Amino acid sequence: MNEHISYAMQNELATNSFIYFNPPSALKDWSFLAIEAILLIGFILTVVHAIRHSKKTASPAALYTLVAAFMYGLVMDIISYYTVENFWHGEFTVMFLYNRLPLYIALFYPTFMYHAYMTIRRYNFKPSVEAISVGFFAGLSYLIFDNLGPQLGWWIWDRSNPTTWPYVSSVPLTSYHWFFLFTGAFAFWARKICWDWPQQGKSTTAIYLGITAIPVATIILGAVLFIPYNIFSKNMPPWDMAPWAANFGLASLTHALAFFAAGLVFLFNYRRPTESRDNVLILFPLLYLAGHLYMYIAKFDLFFSLNPTGLTQEGLAIGNPIAVVVAIIASTAIVLFSHPLPSDKPDK
Repeated sequence: MNEHISYAMQNELATNSFIYFNPPSALKDWSFLAIEAILLIGFILTVVHAIRHSKKTASPAALYTLVAAFMYGLVMDIISYYTVENFWHGEFTVMFLYNRLPLYIALFYPTFMYHAYMTIRRYNFKPSVEAISVGFFAGLSYLIFDNLGPQLGWWIWDRSNPTTWPYVSSVPLTSYHWFFLFTGAFAFWARKICWDWPQQGKSTTAIYLGITAIPVATIILGAVLFIPYNIFSKNMPPWDMAPWAANFGLASLTHALAFFAAGLVFLFNYRRPTESRDNVLILFPLLYLAGHLYMYIAKFDLFFSLNPTGLTQEGLAIGNPIAVVVAIIASTAIVLFSHPLPSDKPDK
């Protein structure tokens, strides 16, 4: 059996079952239960907020956004499991799709993307600025999860696969670029279909068809936005057949410039949200950030027990603590600035 394949894919009984349950005591360690609990609580908060928001505004736009995010996440993950196959999840309490898809990952997309979108939605940006800002905020916050996961064995990357090159510590740069661009692409379609179409009086049938098409539309737009990076990285077909050598330095520069530009777009368009603090919407982002920070601190001993190849004693790739600390601080600042306290100045 290939050594790089996750231990989850070596569980023959589970790999022959569409759904498989593992007792909590059988999981690798407590961090698996912790991230499951964070995402389960987060998903419940997501559903509660979408329902409350839809009732408050007399518009189903928030619910449409949640459904679209859930559908996109399932489509994106299932496609990746059977096409790219350059990573494998570890075993969690509930596993789907023949031990490929943990339940918490199925909950991650609607929970994380909904909150990223609805947080930036509070600024009432124009559509293009909103999509870019959502991509930036989501990419920044996802970096935290993307570094911790491989370090704790939540999933592993096939480090010998060119589609994962170049690496930034334990994370393929492609993963950073993908979440940044594809979440921005999702935000663009969510704004157009889930929010603008109902306001424009589009028929329910047209809106439902549009929501159903969002996963495919997001993948297409995301793939187009990915072209500048792929031209240099050459790590995905058909770019791997291009008649020039891969240049990971230029690929890295492409990501850095695009992400930096997106951050500037958000900062230059920033304005204090006029809506009052949303006490439900703010809960999951703070739980997510605090939970990850706690796990980084609790597991920090891993950084002092690396083997000569830079991996943990269990052969797991270690994350980048500096990038994570910066991302936690910056993400927390965006969350808090997006939910300002009421102004103390008296109304004129």
